[in-house]
Amino acid sequence: MASASIYAGNAQASASYQPTSKPSNLITRAEAANPNNFKFISVNGRTATYASAPCPVETGLIACGLQKLHLINGGAAEVDADYDLAQTFLFPSKSQPGVAVVIITRSDLMDDSVSAERYRISFKSEEKPLGLDWNWVQYGVQYKCARGDNAGQWTKSLCL
Repeated sequence: MASASIYAGNAQASASYQPTSKPSNLITRAEAANPNNFKFISVNGRTATYASAPCPVETGLIACGLQKLHLINGGAAEVDADYDLAQTFLFPSKSQPGVAVVIITRSDLMDDSVSAERYRISFKSEEKPLGLDWNWVQYGVQYKCARGDNAGQWTKSLCL
């Protein structure tokens, strides 16, 4: 399983805290809400849009996100990946109660074109006979380019 040194971001910022600028690896609530900001991740040649393996609510959103991320990044090179930032966002609404998004970031990559990767794992809570589960809905990824026209920017396109 992947190791993680994680900061769990608050789903809603305190009204008294008004940063003048956001650190470059933090994502805003509005950016996290839109799955179209991320490249959909393909698993076994198909776009991963739903998982049959639910995660119990007691496990926690970040741990559930890391478990699902391990499924898609399970290659030999990813076994000891260090993820350095995790943010959680809850998006309750009358039409879709219990929607949550976990953003997990891995920085300082040993790559000449990509300096960081940011994964978006979305979940929906569903009541089951034995309790409440988080069901995986969608995976996505963004890349922070280290060079070129998009240097220092997050993009869903591969960095050149």
